[in-house]
Amino acid sequence: MNISTWNVRGLNDPIKVVEIKKFLASNNISVVALLETKVQEKNSSKIQKKIGVGWQWIMNYEHSPRGRIWIGWKHALVSVQLIQKTEFCVHCHVATMNGLFDTIFLAVYGLHSVDTRRPMWREITTFSSIVNCPWLVMGDFNAVLLAADRVNGNAVTEGETKDFNSCIDVAGLAELKSCGSYYSWSNKGQGNLRICSRIDRAIANALWHSKFVDAVVDYLPPGISDHSPLVMSCNIQLGGGSRPFKFFNYMADHVFFLDVVTKGWDVSCPRGGSMFKVWTKLKAVKQGLKELHHKDFAKLDERIEGLRADLGQIQIQLASCPTDSNVQQSERECSETLKKFLHIQESAYRQKARIQWLQVGDSNSKFFFSAMKERIARNSIDILYDDSGKKLSTTQEIHEEVSSFYKQLIGTAASSLMGVDVGVVRKGKQLSAADAEMLVVPVSDAEIDAAIKGIDINKAPGLDGFNSLFFLKAWEIVKADVYEAVREFFRTRVMLKQVNNTSVTLVPKIQNASKASEQHLSYSGT
Repeated sequence: MNISTWNVRGLNDPIKVVEIKKFLASNNISVVALLETKVQEKNSSKIQKKIGVGWQWIMNYEHSPRGRIWIGWKHALVSVQLIQKTEFCVHCHVATMNGLFDTIFLAVYGLHSVDTRRPMWREITTFSSIVNCPWLVMGDFNAVLLAADRVNGNAVTEGETKDFNSCIDVAGLAELKSCGSYYSWSNKGQGNLRICSRIDRAIANALWHSKFVDAVVDYLPPGISDHSPLVMSCNIQLGGGSRPFKFFNYMADHVFFLDVVTKGWDVSCPRGGSMFKVWTKLKAVKQGLKELHHKDFAKLDERIEGLRADLGQIQIQLASCPTDSNVQQSERECSETLKKFLHIQESAYRQKARIQWLQVGDSNSKFFFSAMKERIARNSIDILYDDSGKKLSTTQEIHEEVSSFYKQLIGTAASSLMGVDVGVVRKGKQLSAADAEMLVVPVSDAEIDAAIKGIDINKAPGLDGFNSLFFLKAWEIVKADVYEAVREFFRTRVMLKQVNNTSVTLVPKIQNASKASEQHLSYSGT
């Protein structure tokens, strides 16, 4: 599913119409918002027919005589239902015919001054209070969000960014991950006279980010406009790979947590050493925790939105009959359930965000959500470009490009290696006989206990997804086998292959990294 917004800066030139038609076809666009068309209403149908008969259109001529916003869609693939039009926003419901993609889409065009943009910010924040489903907001905001969003020209001031930042904070919106050019507009000036800024953006609410985790926005070259077209790509195919297991801390407080651990730990392991037995038992526990999570915590954001709606309806009912004890009880139960799931949501956001410096008592779900989305954006690569400029979007293409790039960097193996000069080593500092003896003393239970307690509760020692909090909470059940597995390692000096894995992660060197050369390697594991 590809959705695009593009400020085309006029659509009366036939050459622009041809270029836009090619752009829509080459990027497989299903829904597009063309901004600042400058087309009179009487000429709109003629231009739309040139774009293609497979497109249907919604326009806001009632509020803007120059056709400020056109929304088009391929009616054979997508259904679009209008919700609301204004001078600077068009709200609609977008759904694919196969039912795999469903969202509220808001196309925006911000006016050119701080004061004239304020009605747009109010409209977005007002709409956020009633939307309870995935919500995507895209377009030309004509406003910068950060100090780094402009090069040359006037320095970015707090007065420019304050309203935009306040809007996304109140509305609970966060920017989608992006690639391509960082800046979305330029004045086409020469040399130091060229001013560039990032005024086109795609932002979305928590439900969107939770449902469409692989969505990415590509900032393409501006072509016939001074604005870059934004293309939001979202893989909605069925049968994608499963996510790695991750132990969430709130699971440890579940009433059946220890029962699930006990059941998994009791599985029979007739073969293998102590470390293999621990690995096998953890696999069984993992399966049980997955089932428990699916039963009681799946679709957490949707549950919370549903509980909010239920509580609102109950309180409306209570307003008309405030002394009804049954309705009072329903309000109390619904409110307590909502608070419980809000605490769970905050715990999940905090853990995913990996923010270490906040205290346990701090509570700011919006902050954790924003930090979590920033981290997810860093930890996935959905689009790359090769050296020839070809766009790579499938998993296979990205794997091949990354492998090819690093194979070119890796040198050949040496035919021989220089041995260690024992004489030189002996001239350096050496352990005393007593200290050397201490190195081979069997590891004690107390040392293993101290090692486990010394790991941050949110850190996972290995790649199996179990953090240290899991072991602390289940220690009485698992400790005997863990003790023996650790001692087996020091005795045999053999690490089980399944445990001794390393994860190699690509981390962007720059914002909007789009090539393999703009990533560097990061290693994690046991």
